[in-house]
Amino acid sequence: LATRALRHLSQVVMAKSKNHTNHNQNKKAHRNGIKKAKKPWKMSTKGMDPKFLRNQRYAARSRTMTQEAKDRRREADAIRTQQIAAKRERAADQAKKDKERERQAAMVAAAKKKK
Repeated sequence: LATRALRHLSQVVMAKSKNHTNHNQNKKAHRNGIKKAKKPWKMSTKGMDPKFLRNQRYAARSRTMTQEAKDRRREADAIRTQQIAAKRERAADQAKKDKERERQAAMVAAAKKKK
């Protein structure tokens, strides 16, 4: 009988009267001080122009270069520029020769047609 009564009492639960309290939360927060959020070391580059970012990387790389490395790079760039110019010149000469050959072939063909 006693166990049945206890079981019955455990099923009847009183309504909860307190839903929320902020007690002691401010004290806890201020014990170590409320600190400002730290700013990131680097600004985010998300969403920036990719062309600008690529150039920025190259600029940063050249800032850390030694003077000898910069001089070697400039010499290599000058040589490369000369090679490109020579290649373009050769291509232009070849195009001129091809055009002249075609013109001559057309003249020969026209002369044969007249005969």
